[in-house]
Amino acid sequence: MFKFVLIASLLVSVALAAPLDDDYEAEERRKLEIEQEQNQNAQYSFSSKIDDKINDGQIQREETRDGTKVTGSYSYSDGFVFRTVYYEADENGYRVVKEEKQEIGNGPVFNDNGQADVEGSLIGKYSIKLDKTDDEKHYKEATN
Repeated sequence: MFKFVLIASLLVSVALAAPLDDDYEAEERRKLEIEQEQNQNAQYSFSSKIDDKINDGQIQREETRDGTKVTGSYSYSDGFVFRTVYYEADENGYRVVKEEKQEIGNGPVFNDNGQADVEGSLIGKYSIKLDKTDDEKHYKEATN
């Protein structure tokens, strides 16, 4: 009798689970369709730039997305080289399309009187300097 009850309850469980699996798969397909539609219609563009004359470095980035295609570039300078990488990404993956590299020196030169300028399409512009008066803070907003 126990075996019969066990087998019957297992069969009922399997029968009840089947529609849930179908519902789950349908929901997952719908989520994938929504994600694909959003990807095809996505659009954005942004840029950012940091010109650090304190630590002798520079970073720039630009990126644009139109549907499933992303194009952009990033550059950096570290006192040794100035490098720019141009890239694109789409249904075929991420690819570097061009890379430029120029040797510029023997390493970064620290300048405690320098200023770091930050600019971004979403954040605007601001500048900072070293704060030599406060050991806890390190940087202060620069007044131009």
